[in-house]
Amino acid sequence: MKRVATVGRRLALATALAGGAFLLSTGFGLAVAADATVGVEAATQDDEKKKRKAEKKAAARAAKEQKRLEKQRRQRGRTVRAVVVPSEPAPASEPAASPAPEPTVASVPASAPEPAPVPKAEPAGVPAAEPTPTSALEPVPTAEPAPAPRREQPRASEPAPRPTRTPAPAPAPRDYELSERIRVAEVLLDVLVTDRKGNVIEGLGAEDFVVLHDGEEQEVVGASFYGGPSELSATGEGATTRTDRYFILMFHDQRMQAPQLAGPQMDNARWLKRWIEEELQPNDQVAVFAYQARLKVYLDFSRDRDEILAAVDAASRSKKDLEPWLTRSEPEFDPNSPSLLVNLPKGKELARQSRKLQQALELLGEAASGIAGRKNLVMFSLGFGEIGQFGSYTPDPRYYPQMREALNAGNVAVYTIDTMGSRRRSIASGSLNDSLSHLSNETGGHYYANFTNILSPMRQVAEENQGYYLVSFRSQYEAGTQGYRGIKVKVRDGKYKVRSRTGFRYGESAGP
Repeated sequence: MKRVATVGRRLALATALAGGAFLLSTGFGLAVAADATVGVEAATQDDEKKKRKAEKKAAARAAKEQKRLEKQRRQRGRTVRAVVVPSEPAPASEPAASPAPEPTVASVPASAPEPAPVPKAEPAGVPAAEPTPTSALEPVPTAEPAPAPRREQPRASEPAPRPTRTPAPAPAPRDYELSERIRVAEVLLDVLVTDRKGNVIEGLGAEDFVVLHDGEEQEVVGASFYGGPSELSATGEGATTRTDRYFILMFHDQRMQAPQLAGPQMDNARWLKRWIEEELQPNDQVAVFAYQARLKVYLDFSRDRDEILAAVDAASRSKKDLEPWLTRSEPEFDPNSPSLLVNLPKGKELARQSRKLQQALELLGEAASGIAGRKNLVMFSLGFGEIGQFGSYTPDPRYYPQMREALNAGNVAVYTIDTMGSRRRSIASGSLNDSLSHLSNETGGHYYANFTNILSPMRQVAEENQGYYLVSFRSQYEAGTQGYRGIKVKVRDGKYKVRSRTGFRYGESAGP
């Protein structure tokens, strides 16, 4: 019996060992299967990461290609008519082999006052020629007839008050060749210089400014300061000098797309009228426009506060705009006064040419090019354009380059003010405001958002436009070419903030 019991115990032990081995092998198999599952999931995640990385690279390449194409368009665009005054003719008794005097460069203002002429140096060994009046200089003849000049506009600092003012017209540009291949443009830029607190800086000279084109420093030949509180409030009588400021108020009416904008737009109009009543300077010229599927005209440049207030009220409520010819038929209208309407299309043609907001702004830039001095376009908008597939704003290459060039050529700085202010909540609209910031940065203006009411940004716009510099510099280009060049302006003292337009036109398309 003992032997049988022993055998039984051994059998039980063997069975237990066999069961344990089976369980161990099963657990190992399950562990291997689990590890394999984890490996598959990790590989899937790696593939997704690689796919996202490839998509980002593709987006970066697309953005880089877009920038390259835009740069090419800028180079082929339009820009400030270049002028070079030829040398005075030598005396008749002068030998034919004597070298001709070196020509000098004459200033062609881009809608700004003309700087002082540059003295001419005579080469050694050549007798001085008799001085020749500017009007006697003969331009290079061309086969095509000269186009009819646009009606000239007054200078910003003309002293006579409205309605009897008779400002001096801007000088007509002329084109002269320095040689058969090279011409020189003398370009005028309006430049704002402030400290970190926004106070206007006076007393700078040409040597304090730096103008860069493609990283290369251009020759700055002059810098004059215009404005100041005393000139802004002067009447122009006696020996006082009067400086006008130009404000173009524009409502971008987007209530059809976003009805919730009705309340903020009316609030903006109410605060804007308060700014006009309390803080508008006697010499401030104000024009009022609106955009709703087309450009709407409510008021040409005027100093009459009652007219300005009525126009702001009508534009903010989308009332019927004025027909362009009605404002021209007023008996007290001075044909030499600053005017945007005189250079704008009329009637149905205006609607046809302003179907896009960018086209409307381009028309205003072209119309303002005949008025001397800096013009400030204050636009109330939620944004414009379209949001791309990556949730960011991209300028429309069909309209944006031409709009930017026209505004810069017309010395129009765009100040954009968010219609919603601090009430903006939508992420999509938050991306649209990139269009406003982009436009302001490229025209020497500023973008304002996150404010309680528009009285604060309007005060800032008026404060920084109390005075500005007209900086003239020279730029060479090949004869027979035209286009648009990007520039950057700064001061040698890095503690000041500088704001100016970012480009200019050159060549035959520069125009007045």
